[in-house]
Amino acid sequence: MRYQEVGQQNVTVTLYLDLFFLINFGMDYLLLSLVKRLLHLASPWQRLSVASLAGAAWACFDLLIKGIPAWGELVITWFLVGGCMVILAFGKGRNLCRQSGRRGAADFRHIGTCLLAFWMVSALAGGIFSILGDQTLAGWYLSGTRAVRQWRLLPFCFWAAGIYFGLCSCLSLLRKKEKEHKILYRVRLSFRGEETLVTALWDTGNQLYEPYGGQPVHVVTGEVCRRLCTSVPQLIYIPFRTVGREYGMMPGIRIDFMEAEREGKVVRRWERPWLAVSKRPLSLSHQYEMLLHGEE
Repeated sequence: MRYQEVGQQNVTVTLYLDLFFLINFGMDYLLLSLVKRLLHLASPWQRLSVASLAGAAWACFDLLIKGIPAWGELVITWFLVGGCMVILAFGKGRNLCRQSGRRGAADFRHIGTCLLAFWMVSALAGGIFSILGDQTLAGWYLSGTRAVRQWRLLPFCFWAAGIYFGLCSCLSLLRKKEKEHKILYRVRLSFRGEETLVTALWDTGNQLYEPYGGQPVHVVTGEVCRRLCTSVPQLIYIPFRTVGREYGMMPGIRIDFMEAEREGKVVRRWERPWLAVSKRPLSLSHQYEMLLHGEE
């Protein structure tokens, strides 16, 4: 039984706890399924069911106990219970289903992403169900679900999600730059006694081969070619194709040797390699002037 005071009268409303539990279980399962679909997670229905049972149990417990302040209920529902639910559904602990080999900070980042997504779908669904609850006799049950109790904090969800995913994007960009830096080499090119030092990117997308012997071809800019040699006795044309463009031809030359260096040490030496000369810059930011062959 639950009582609500309206004006000078006490109105008694009969609330069936088992039905309340089932509605909350169904709502939590729906929300977790939406998170799973949005984030492309591989979580079985058993884990979603266990997490939904935990959420529904808390909803019933919260209904029965009295005296919890509003801020305390908010913290418990959003952070403690919500966090436990996403860990049960999508976590990767020792006794839980692992979805990847990442550990440590990556796990916390994964759980944080799931929790934010869970908050957002809860808030969005809550707006719909709160309106539905006002129009139907099921309003008491719907008003006790997670979604309806959280939908008023929708603006906070968007701000939190924007900040979180913005920081994640910045970190991802920094990691990408660091990864690119790790595959950059200093390459010494030599042709007829002339040498030049260039910055090269090891590019797995470079799959050029010279058409006669099938040997791998590296790509340099025209500026590098002009620094290295003034005249070329042997010149071939190497067919290529870029994304969104038709086939083309690049002039190719064969030099004496080239050496790739990392931290001042020679890590690879090529004898008589082929170089294709590109008329256009290879990097818009001029970060590198050469593309090493992807399979070298």
